[in-house]
Amino acid sequence: MNTILIAILLLTDVIKYIIIFDIILSWLTLFWLKSRPKFIADIIDPMYNFIKKIIPTTFWPMDFTPIIILIILIFLKWLVYSIDPAVWEYYLNIKIF
Repeated sequence: MNTILIAILLLTDVIKYIIIFDIILSWLTLFWLKSRPKFIADIIDPMYNFIKKIIPTTFWPMDFTPIIILIILIFLKWLVYSIDPAVWEYYLNIKIF
């Protein structure tokens, strides 16, 4: 059980950094540079589309989908911590990022 919880925590960190990288790449479109690797689109777009089906996340030119997903990831980490606080100490010791 602890291994699964640690894997969930590591996966949330990886997804968080991929989303942040995707946000930075989206800012490059302001300088007419459109570069979004396919692997990022394959990972992030299903999550974005799922959230967009549930709630409207655009407000004028801004898209709040990444913020909503980051909040969900924070909630998921809190949920894992509430299940087993001892896993959190082990996770902090092996944290890669």
